[in-house]
Amino acid sequence: MFWENIKEAITSIFSNKMRSLLTMLGIIIGISSVIIITTIGGSIQSTLTATLNSLGGNTVSAYVQPRYPDNDDEEAWATWEEPEMTEDDYVTQEMIDGLIEKYPDEVSGVAAKTYLASGKITDEADSDNYANVNINGITPEYLEYMKLEMYSGRCLTKEDNKNHKRVCVIADTMADRYFGDKSPIGEQVSVSASDGSIYDFVVVGVYKYNQALFGKVDTTVPEKDRVTELMIPLQTCFKLQGTDQTGYEYFNLLLTPLADVQQATADILSYFDEIYADNEKFYVDAYNMQSDMGMINTVLNVITVAVSGIAAISLIVGGVGVMNIMLVSITERTREIGVRMALGAKRRTIKMQFVIEAIVLCLIGGLIGILIGVGVGALLGTVAGFIIQSMYAEYSSYIILSVHPSAQAIMLSLFFSMLTGVFFGYYPANKASKMEVIDALRYE
Repeated sequence: MFWENIKEAITSIFSNKMRSLLTMLGIIIGISSVIIITTIGGSIQSTLTATLNSLGGNTVSAYVQPRYPDNDDEEAWATWEEPEMTEDDYVTQEMIDGLIEKYPDEVSGVAAKTYLASGKITDEADSDNYANVNINGITPEYLEYMKLEMYSGRCLTKEDNKNHKRVCVIADTMADRYFGDKSPIGEQVSVSASDGSIYDFVVVGVYKYNQALFGKVDTTVPEKDRVTELMIPLQTCFKLQGTDQTGYEYFNLLLTPLADVQQATADILSYFDEIYADNEKFYVDAYNMQSDMGMINTVLNVITVAVSGIAAISLIVGGVGVMNIMLVSITERTREIGVRMALGAKRRTIKMQFVIEAIVLCLIGGLIGILIGVGVGALLGTVAGFIIQSMYAEYSSYIILSVHPSAQAIMLSLFFSMLTGVFFGYYPANKASKMEVIDALRYE
């Protein structure tokens, strides 16, 4: 009997195709809107998460922070002055090595950078051949942290850093302009800084310049005047600065691929809390990008649910349309109902017939809405990929685009389309089942 009712419902729907399609329109619009909105919201979340994780999701940022008075201690705040950092307040490489030794499965290295000077490299044989550079001291892991690839030569090493070697790595764009066809590896460059200082370094490596990390090339500036980054060992930079500083104030800790970021952050804080327990002026604070992502995802979830709820209102409109068309259908089929009841059909059988017809009507509308929603979502993904490749090509290698419909949204859409059929089909079906046989047979 159940399958007979379904067949009859499908026959009835397809015998009035245009009327059925118009009736399902509200269901189709509501379901497809919910699918599209959840696809967009979910895709933004997954794209942001994947992209940010690739750029720094496996790192913990840390910094030396002054110990502030308690917020309600007004007297302490009135006399408090920000302390000056001394050599003993910085995070030393020995501390970092101890951290790695204690948590080898979580921490793999430290990425830090400090600015030394800006200047110009000039070819003594050709004064028109020069290169503008910013000199920055870095740890060996900094290039990995920045996702920079080596073009030729080698990267800076821990030995370079430990022994304060006068070596550097330069950008491939600068190497092409300044050295031409000649290999820069092993060549000495002399940087005349803006403060009058002169720094000599030996080139040991060339990295690939990346516009996504250093910014787009300013085409209004002549190519030979463009500034690139010249990187030297961090400890060499400290030595050239003429300071006693050998430790880090701001740094990023690289985590191992399998490390739990939140647990690693907690372990890092615990480690430095123990070391700085006797330091009355400073302590080390740390945070990770996943904390920021948690807030972003919460906001996106709230927006997605709110907009989906607004879009789902059209399901109510569609349900009213289903109820209306079922009432019309019952009126048109009054004599048929009377004949069936005269032949022995029970009232619950009549009721079930029209409830199933309403469910099938809404279910077909829901399936069409899901197909449209998934199709539009896939189209939006293709368009987004095209825009990224054509307008933001320099960032395309860092943006991990992930567009996919939510399986949960699809299942919920199917469930609610069927629920709409039951809810808005029950009243007309109940009305049909309560008809008197004699009145139904006399109906013209």
